[in-house]
Amino acid sequence: MGSRVGMAWGWATCRGSSNRMISMEKDMEERPGRGAARTWSPRTTPRITRARAIRGALAMTATVAMLLAVPGCGPDRANSDKAQPRILIIGIDGASPRVTFPMMKAGKLPHLAKLAAQGVSGPLRSILPLYSPRIWNTIATGRTAPEHGIPAFVHETPDGERTLYLSSDRRVPALWNILSAAGRTVGVVNWWTTYPPEEINGVMVSDHFFPEQITTFKKFFKDRKASEGALLHPVSWAPRAEERLLDPTHPTDFRDFLLDNEALPHWLVRPTLSQQFVTDEKIVRVALGLQADYRPDVLMVYLPGIDRVSHWLWGNIEPAELYPPNVQPNDDERRAGAEALHNYYAFTDALIGRLVEGYGPEDLILVVSDHGFEAGVGLTVLTGSHNTLKAVDGILFARGRGIPADWPAGPVNVYEIAPSILAFAGLPVARDMVAGPAPFIGQGEFESVASYDEIPIERYAPAKSGNEEDIIEHLRALGYLEEKTPPQADERLPAP
Repeated sequence: MGSRVGMAWGWATCRGSSNRMISMEKDMEERPGRGAARTWSPRTTPRITRARAIRGALAMTATVAMLLAVPGCGPDRANSDKAQPRILIIGIDGASPRVTFPMMKAGKLPHLAKLAAQGVSGPLRSILPLYSPRIWNTIATGRTAPEHGIPAFVHETPDGERTLYLSSDRRVPALWNILSAAGRTVGVVNWWTTYPPEEINGVMVSDHFFPEQITTFKKFFKDRKASEGALLHPVSWAPRAEERLLDPTHPTDFRDFLLDNEALPHWLVRPTLSQQFVTDEKIVRVALGLQADYRPDVLMVYLPGIDRVSHWLWGNIEPAELYPPNVQPNDDERRAGAEALHNYYAFTDALIGRLVEGYGPEDLILVVSDHGFEAGVGLTVLTGSHNTLKAVDGILFARGRGIPADWPAGPVNVYEIAPSILAFAGLPVARDMVAGPAPFIGQGEFESVASYDEIPIERYAPAKSGNEEDIIEHLRALGYLEEKTPPQADERLPAP
């Protein structure tokens, strides 16, 4: 296990009296032509025509001391909120515009409606194939799947075993690495492909921390072997995280409406649906504990529940003739199934409401989903899928300093999320990212850097977490493991 990234590689940016972004850089050795102004040219149609390039690595002690002496820089917590807003990124897997926006207009998603009124909202164009780990890693890196290295859920080892992709398979730095190198504190909870956890400047609760199957959580932690890998960083926060995981209190006023709901279609496995409700609650409780203990500059939280229940319940809002007789509900079952799906969206909205508590109007709140849903039969009883252009759009909500209120988000795609977050944070946008910041971030000048690929990524040893079998079985139950050789290249589509 390596040392923490900290400021071993990085830069610093701060705002001067003219409110123009100032950059400072110092190479380990001077080179001719360094520091010259350049035009930032992303690999798609550029949104920014003028930018100042920043490159190089800072010598830790002397350079950091110099930067902290600059007015407006340094850890002045009394003025930090005014100088640089905090950032909250909430990933909602599978949230569909077809459900989200009608429910919001009907007044059933009040927290998302409030975000829309305070900022921008609209569809978020994704990439094919619609594999969640592929897309969430693109969102976190701003890079294509062949570049970041996570094209699917699993891959085959040389001996033919199908195994989960790990964070060690990711080839490029993610937002949490870039922000950590810049001296920002970061919290990451349950983001796709974060096991083994990385030694970021903050807390990372990996996606193997939350058991997917119906398992007694106390037994899971009691029976863990010492040889199994660490599930989070730093390990000193594990007792606190487990305390939040096992806390019986509910983070919202919602109670499980799935387990004992006998009105649901008869073929549904209600305990499996119920477990998604329980897991999303646990994720939010852990995230709230992280917020309370650390108050990170940037917090990233991923909630899988809408995607999971949509695979089972989506058919209740589609025409019955699209399905074979074995998954055609009667009228009462259809009403109950549609109501349960809508209730899960409302429950997720309430979870979002809890997560945004404590954030001010200047802070960036960003809610995104990786794709929508469509009718589709899988494994004989699943009625929702995301395989074609019908499901290619997710959702996007953003509000914060400088973002227009009550406005369409404009054409936005998943490649633009990472550069948008960096730009909002006042950090340079990498020119090897696929796109630049989204239109709602602004059309002014942004700093740029050639690449962040030189940032070292320190990870815990990739030992077995003890949760692999549960995760793989859960993915298999949702039909995610059917394709053995996923496409490597992204199929890019025009923005919505």
